[in-house]
Amino acid sequence: MPLIFAALSLPMVFEWVGPNAYYGARTAASQASEAEWYRINQLSGLVGVIGGLIGAAVNVAIVRSGLSVMHKQVACVAVIVAVAVSMAASASVVA
Repeated sequence: MPLIFAALSLPMVFEWVGPNAYYGARTAASQASEAEWYRINQLSGLVGVIGGLIGAAVNVAIVRSGLSVMHKQVACVAVIVAVAVSMAASASVVA
């Protein structure tokens, strides 16, 4: 799942997504101008890519650990939530 976050963030990093109502970091600041949209979304996308890659690595470490299956599942879900929250928070911090 974290790799999906990373993959979905790549179009924002490469500025392939223009201002719209559906995809990207949609804040008042990012919608103030086209230049701000690309700046904020590029940084937010970068956080998504880095967070997704770190999250995937942590999930692999969790799966290979000696934890019980239930503890592994809880830990992996916690990592996914942390990656999602970091992506959402990055948009407001950058703005």
